Amino acid sequence: MSRKSLARMSIALLLAITLVIGLISGCAGKTDTGKPSESNKPAESGKPAETQSGEYPDKDPNKTHIKISAVRPLSGANVSFEYYNYGPVYRMWVDEVNAAGGIRVKEYGNRKLLIDLVVYDDTSDVGVMTDLLIKTMTQDNVDFVLSPCSTASLQAAAPIFDQYGYLMIGAEGGGTDTRPLYDQYENIFFTTSFSVHQVPKMAEIFNELGVKKVFITYMQDAHGLEYLGTTEEEFPKYDLEFEAVAAPWDFADMTPIITQAMESGADAFVAYCYPPWNSSLISTAISMGYNPDVFLVGPGGSQQSFYDEAGGDAINGLMFEGAWSVNSGPAFKDFAERIAEYYKDDPNWGPEWWGTAGYWGAMEMLQIAIEETGTLDNDVIAEYLHNNAIETSLGTMRFENHELTVDSWAGMIGQYIDGVAEVIDVGPKRTHDPLYPKPAWPAK
Repeated sequence: MSRKSLARMSIALLLAITLVIGLISGCAGKTDTGKPSESNKPAESGKPAETQSGEYPDKDPNKTHIKISAVRPLSGANVSFEYYNYGPVYRMWVDEVNAAGGIRVKEYGNRKLLIDLVVYDDTSDVGVMTDLLIKTMTQDNVDFVLSPCSTASLQAAAPIFDQYGYLMIGAEGGGTDTRPLYDQYENIFFTTSFSVHQVPKMAEIFNELGVKKVFITYMQDAHGLEYLGTTEEEFPKYDLEFEAVAAPWDFADMTPIITQAMESGADAFVAYCYPPWNSSLISTAISMGYNPDVFLVGPGGSQQSFYDEAGGDAINGLMFEGAWSVNSGPAFKDFAERIAEYYKDDPNWGPEWWGTAGYWGAMEMLQIAIEETGTLDNDVIAEYLHNNAIETSLGTMRFENHELTVDSWAGMIGQYIDGVAEVIDVGPKRTHDPLYPKPAWPAK
C-alpha cells in the first residue's frame, strides 16, 4: 500500500476517533482528499546555491509574496483563542514583517518577499476545519499554512499537513495525547506547554512554600484527566497529599465543590478546569468565605481580562498555569508593549500570559529558518527547525522531539501580584517571590 493511501487511511481513522470521543464536535460533510496536483504542492527546491559572483539565481522573478493561509476559529466556542492567544500574535507578526519590507529568500534572487495572508473561519468545528484545510492546500497554492486551534483540531490536522507536504507549527493545544503523532508525522511541532511541563514546576513551588495538602477539582475530559495523571506522578515526589474531585459539567453551581474543599482542610486549591468553571469557582469561594493559602486555576487564568473580570485586586495572589511576565526581561517587556500598542483600539484584545510569548518566538523561528535556508521548501525548513537552536528576540528557542524545550519558555506557573502577572517558578526564571499565603478574599 502506498504512503499516500496510508495517509488517507490515517486521516479517516483519526477524524473518526476525534469525533467519537467528542473533544470538539464536527458536523461538516466529507471532502475528497485525493492526491494534490503538483501545482498546488508547496515549493520543493532544497537549499539554493550561491553563484561564483556571490549572487543567487531567481527561480521566479514574478513572485513578490510569500502566500500563507490559516484556518482559525473566527467564530464559535473557541473564538476567544483568536482574540487573546495565537490570533493576535500571527497577525502582528505579518504586519511587522511587511512593514520591514518582507522576508529575504535566497532562492528568489535573495529578494525580500512580502507576506500575503488569508484566514478562513472554521466556526470552531473540527469537520469544517479539515475541509477548509484541504481546500486551501489544494486550491490556494500557498507556501505555508498556519496552525488551527485546539488539541482536537491539531490531532485531526496533522495527517492532512503531512499528506499535502506542509509543516505544522501547532499553537493552542497539544498534550500527552498528541505525543503519539510524533512517530507518525515528521514535520509537526508544538509550542504550548502542558501538564508534563507545568505540574512538576507546580509541585516544586508547593514544596518550597510548605504546602502539605492540595484539593484538586478537574474536568472529566482529556485536559483534566491528563493534568490529574501528571499530578499523580509528580506530587508524591514531594510527599504532597492531594484529594481530587471531578467538577460537574454544569458550572453554574460550584457550591458542592467549594464545600468539599473547605472540609478537606487543604492548604491549596487547584482547578484543572476551563474559564467558565474557574470563574464560578472563584466567585463561589469568595461568597462562601473560602480562603486557602493557594488558589490556582488552569485555562483562562493566564488572560489578564479573566483576572480583571473575576475580581481584579480582590483576587490578588491568584495563581495560574503559564507563564511569562513583563519582568521576564527587556525583550519580554518590549514585546508586551508592542502588542498592547498594536491592539490598543481593539476592544476584544487583552494580554495573555501563557502561550503568546512562545507563539511569537515560534513565528520568529519560522522567519529565521526561511532566511537561513534560503528557501520556502517546507521539508528543508522543518529539518532546520528540528536541528537548530535559534536565537529569537525572546531568547534561545529549540524544538526537541517536536516540542519546545522547557528552557525555551519564560516560565510554567504564574501569579498575579498587585495586578502584574509574575513568573514564580523555583529557579532563575522567577520574576517575583510567590505571594504566600495569598491575601484573603474580600468579605461578603
